[in-house]
Amino acid sequence: MVTRVEVPAELITSINEYLKTHSLANRGFEDGNRRKQEVGLIGELIVHKLLLGNYPDLKKRSNGFDGGYDILFHEKRIDVKTMERKSYVRPDFVNNFYLLQERHHADAIVFCSYHNYDNVLEICGWLPKNELATRGIYYAAGTQRIRSDGSSFTFRQNNYEVQNKNLNDISTL
Repeated sequence: MVTRVEVPAELITSINEYLKTHSLANRGFEDGNRRKQEVGLIGELIVHKLLLGNYPDLKKRSNGFDGGYDILFHEKRIDVKTMERKSYVRPDFVNNFYLLQERHHADAIVFCSYHNYDNVLEICGWLPKNELATRGIYYAAGTQRIRSDGSSFTFRQNNYEVQNKNLNDISTL
């Protein structure tokens, strides 16, 4: 079951203020532009508040590598992945995980979708990182992927796609 959370305007303002002087670009490639970093922080901060009851203090966050996880919750290291969309998600919608992040120290992945027109974050669900291969579909870099609407794109990186229907409800984390 997808959990929907309206994103407060003041949260977006604080994220944009933070990104004026900080960058989340730590890999050297596939780092995401400023908008993708903003969307990523929206997901991370909303999930942090849902799980831990508060937003983390962005002023205490360094520019350095975070070890590959965003939240420590019940001794689980959680990486939050957020995609921006123009619609609300369905069970067959997919979430992406680049394999270049597989070596990072996360135990679980939480997938989110940010509906940019309605300013709503959908927490699609989670799974243990070690279950990506059994719950997802692997696509090698260079593979052309045809979407259900007939449009297509080519994967730039090795990637797992995981459908929402194959995720655990966030309440079970």
